[in-house]
Amino acid sequence: MRETQALAKFVADTGYADLPPSMIAEFRVAVLDAFAAAFVGSAMPWARQVVEMVRELGGTREVSVANQPWRTDISRAAFANGSLIGAFECEPLTGSHAAGTVLPAALAVSEREHRDGKSFLLALAVGYELSGRLHRTAVGLESRRGFHNPGVQGPFGAAAAVAKLYGLDAGTIASALGLAGSCAAGLLEFAWAGDDTKRVHPGRASALGLESALLARKGLQGPVTVIEGPYGYFNAFSEPADLAKLTEGLGRKWVIQPASHKAFATHVTHQAVVQAIQDLKREHTFDPRAITRVTITGAHRILEDRHTVREPMTVMGGQYSLPFTAAVALTRDMSNPLVYDDAAVRDPLVRGLAKSMELVVDETVHDLVPARVEIACGGRTLAKVTSPHKGSPGNPLTWEDACEKFRRYTRGLLNERQARAIIDAVGDLENQRDMARVAELIRCPGH
Repeated sequence: MRETQALAKFVADTGYADLPPSMIAEFRVAVLDAFAAAFVGSAMPWARQVVEMVRELGGTREVSVANQPWRTDISRAAFANGSLIGAFECEPLTGSHAAGTVLPAALAVSEREHRDGKSFLLALAVGYELSGRLHRTAVGLESRRGFHNPGVQGPFGAAAAVAKLYGLDAGTIASALGLAGSCAAGLLEFAWAGDDTKRVHPGRASALGLESALLARKGLQGPVTVIEGPYGYFNAFSEPADLAKLTEGLGRKWVIQPASHKAFATHVTHQAVVQAIQDLKREHTFDPRAITRVTITGAHRILEDRHTVREPMTVMGGQYSLPFTAAVALTRDMSNPLVYDDAAVRDPLVRGLAKSMELVVDETVHDLVPARVEIACGGRTLAKVTSPHKGSPGNPLTWEDACEKFRRYTRGLLNERQARAIIDAVGDLENQRDMARVAELIRCPGH
């Protein structure tokens, strides 16, 4: 017991020197990848609706929102930036989508308080780690209870990061976590119709976690048994779980290593299948209009009901559906995230392929890979067994990979000089004297 206080003590006691050098390198990649996601997100109509609401609400003009010429207060900025990062299914996955929950809160506070790069990285590390431990310990939270993980555990990670930036003691951090626990919210009901609620869960979690830390800093008390208590997080959101996993190796073993990133703008459970289809298209020339059968065989995890909706009506719905995403990949080059658009959702060929696709659960497989993709086309049968996608722990995204991806994702949104400035700043993140400079670079290039 006392898991909440143990986690709070970990946040309070961990110093920059405790971070493995490999983690610093991974966070450079993670921050650049999150910025790429935010720029892509800024082009999406649903994200523009969020940032327009934030702009209209106003707030103290103190910190930046990605690719916007105006400023707002730290809470609204965390909400907007988290929503932008999570707007198009291409944000990093480390710490259970902590790029959209922890990073925006930490960046907003670091910009306002002029924290240096090391302080920012340390805040990310403890916030991501806390989020990752909550994620790995919960049982059936998403698949059986219907909660959306970033929305319900994200406030804890954001609160931890902000508390670290303000140097709060362990007792105050425990209160911040207690307050964050009552901000945990997010339902998976969006999966069936592809609704926009998924897009705002990370941003809401980021803002509410940030506010929880600020309230604790003012002296407001939260329950310091919020994680393990009889009416706490795990008893409310999870099926029975082994809470020893929360603190196992805490401070010695970092569960957020190795890092996890996406290669394509779609759900993580689809990444390896899309990679296999991309590879098949490179290896064989075929006309998708001549396809007569597509079969995907894999673990139940990639073929859950919520990921097998055949006829989504929105981009969000398509990005959450394996058969639909596979159909988009068969007809488009998904190395460009923007090909997943309304035209793809309406395309009769895509919809026909998705509706007729055969999905077979292999009970002997329990992870995202291996799966098997088989395509019958023009009298030929093409098949490929999936392997870890680029960016997954088994196939890591290098700094060079991240830079190439950033340029590819921001093409048309940034010129080369602007892209180079952001890449250079993030590449030297630990030596930045003032994170306000980095935030200004992504605020609205050219303004």
